[in-house]
Amino acid sequence: MNGRFPRNLPGIVTLLFSTLTLSFADSSIRSIATEGNTAFTTREIKAWMSSKENLRYAAAILANDIKTIVEHYRRRGYLAASVRPLVAAVPDDTSRVDLLLEITEGKRTITGRIAPHGNQQFSAEEILMLFDLKSGDPLDETTLESDIDILLGRYERIGFPFVQCHVENMQLHSGSETDTLDIELKIDEGNKVTIDEIRVEGNTETNPSVVVRETRIGPGEVFNPAKVNAIKARLNRLSIFSDVSDPVLYIRDNTSGLLIRVKEGSTNTFDGVIGYIPGSGVDQSGYVTGLVSFSMRNLFGTGRKLSFKWAREDRFSQELGVRYLEPWIFDLPANMGGGFLQRQQDTSYVRRVVDLKAELMISEELSVAGLFNSERVIPSAGDSLFARVFESTITSVGAELLYDTRDDAFGPASGARYRTDYQYGRKRISRIPAALQNTIPARVTVQRFTLDLDFFLSTFTRQVLAVGVHGRELRSARPEEGEMFRLGGSRSLRGFRENQFLGSRLAWSNTEYRFLLARRSFFYGFIDAGYYFRSEDADRLIPKSEGFRYGYGIGIQLETGIGVLAVSFAIGSDNPSFSNGKIHFGLVNDF
Repeated sequence: MNGRFPRNLPGIVTLLFSTLTLSFADSSIRSIATEGNTAFTTREIKAWMSSKENLRYAAAILANDIKTIVEHYRRRGYLAASVRPLVAAVPDDTSRVDLLLEITEGKRTITGRIAPHGNQQFSAEEILMLFDLKSGDPLDETTLESDIDILLGRYERIGFPFVQCHVENMQLHSGSETDTLDIELKIDEGNKVTIDEIRVEGNTETNPSVVVRETRIGPGEVFNPAKVNAIKARLNRLSIFSDVSDPVLYIRDNTSGLLIRVKEGSTNTFDGVIGYIPGSGVDQSGYVTGLVSFSMRNLFGTGRKLSFKWAREDRFSQELGVRYLEPWIFDLPANMGGGFLQRQQDTSYVRRVVDLKAELMISEELSVAGLFNSERVIPSAGDSLFARVFESTITSVGAELLYDTRDDAFGPASGARYRTDYQYGRKRISRIPAALQNTIPARVTVQRFTLDLDFFLSTFTRQVLAVGVHGRELRSARPEEGEMFRLGGSRSLRGFRENQFLGSRLAWSNTEYRFLLARRSFFYGFIDAGYYFRSEDADRLIPKSEGFRYGYGIGIQLETGIGVLAVSFAIGSDNPSFSNGKIHFGLVNDF
């Protein structure tokens, strides 16, 4: 016997070891000992157990411990192993018990010959090379089952999804100390399957060809479970369906194919808030302010995207933008898109940007793109020496890398999205005040860096942790306000006005803890933190600007008939009071 167990107990107490366990419900365990074990030490066995010395005794926990011990023995080849627990009360302390585990190991069973039959696509040698269970190893049923699953997966990857494999016969050879078990495996490979057609059901607006091309499976292609399993996530990332079912493989009249069921989502979204600000004086008229956003993510059911945005922040500042995306150029996994943006910044300048983007989708998750930008800044202050910007044009080219493993674009529960781009351009200043012509170069180099990383992790049931890290940097000998990045508002730093901070270098993070109400609807709490930096411009008496801000609050996102609506209430660090909180709202758009 390994371990200590009291032997000086009356015979009547020994008889009660296995029959009166209910009477020990409120007892604690004084000692645990084993008897009959040779394959494992008492220390190893006790390490597997949840029942521990000085903890409360529970019959249900002990029953699970016995199952665990037997399973370890079976993995070592002791198929007939059994454990009989004996429980005894301590004579001088009835609130404590001693446990004795009587172990019957039986003979060990060793794996003998493994012989597969019915295999034609792989030789017996190739199959046995895949197996972790080898001849001469202790017989482990779990390992054998895992090896069979790996073999079936290998068959599926070469187009045999209906393959079957089972143990057809076992022959035991008894020995003096160990037994040897020969195993015969029967393999029924079935027929090789190709995808001859793809059927789509549930689409009322989307052209079936849009779904078929996103599968990236051509007619007659051999069935590949990895490609089929990736279809659902790929269609969800289009953001045009509210629900996508797992593809179903079928065979009909010697024709095999995939059935994909989808449910159309809200692809046309409109968001508008209009307000009127009356004039503050007799001679000053009022003005209209607000936001209008219109987006079509499935134009004419073809997967094309078009969006329009107009925003007016105050009497003199407004923004107008249009974007368009043409997917799958020439039926290739390539997209072409572009946009126009015009921003009037109070009475200082107008900035116009035209951009083009050509994207190549290398895989379901990875894409690369080439970028072209043409940007013009037109100041309103004429030749004033202290104008905030000079009249200039910037022409730049660049590249973008995107890696996206999110399971959904609007309400991801897992995955990550990484995006980064680099742009290099030349800036030409058209008009320089005479007083600055000797200090301001007419041509300078402009470089822009962008980084976005969003990570999503399911923590508990219907709960998700979302973390985002973002960065922007402008490098130029003469960075001007019209070229810089803006921080603040619903998409970056909540608790502050939209585009409140300006800088040539920005960094911010968004941390949300979400409680899911539906697939794309959730309530959340959040903390945002942001940093901005702007260097000094001594020639125009613009001081250095740098700061760190943070905001926190709560919000809700709801999938509605007009789109995915997000509303949040945030308090910023500059005015940390409830009355100074900001309400941010609008439709969520991934385009």
